[in-house]
Amino acid sequence: MNLRAQILLLLLLQAPLCLGQNLKPPIPYFDYGACPFECCTYRRWTVEADTILYRQRSPTSGVAFRAKKGEHVAGLTGVVITLKPGQAVAKSTSTTNTSARNVRLRPGDTLYLLTYEGEDVFKIWYRGKIFEANTYMNQKDIKLLDRPQAVWWVKVKNSRGQVGWTKQNQNFGDIDACG
Repeated sequence: MNLRAQILLLLLLQAPLCLGQNLKPPIPYFDYGACPFECCTYRRWTVEADTILYRQRSPTSGVAFRAKKGEHVAGLTGVVITLKPGQAVAKSTSTTNTSARNVRLRPGDTLYLLTYEGEDVFKIWYRGKIFEANTYMNQKDIKLLDRPQAVWWVKVKNSRGQVGWTKQNQNFGDIDACG
């Protein structure tokens, strides 16, 4: 193999390693089934303010039904859509404990925060992999720069069996299983 071919082969073999270090998450990022705070739960909810529910996750999809204050609905599921990831940066060489494994960080490494899950736990994108980590517990090693910008659509069903979507989740009570 000539020198030119050897250099090309070497570059091709190293490209995935270099690319993996700078990969950014796909945006928008869809976290199906997510419930974005501590003790958040899908179950029987109380409607605390009149709410329009749509056929799909879009106000242009048409109205599925209207839920009136005082009614009860079933929170079925949801999706947190991250429009802009938050960021955190490693301040020092460290190993951070995650939901999947220990991750070795070097100073300057960027962590992309996708979904807030409560108690300073985020779903994080790092080098093309997704895991959960507590940013507060690691604050001596990780500096939080900004939080993600996201919208939470919830899918609910009323007592008549009608199903719809809304991003007005603040209009429902009993979402918090701890409260």
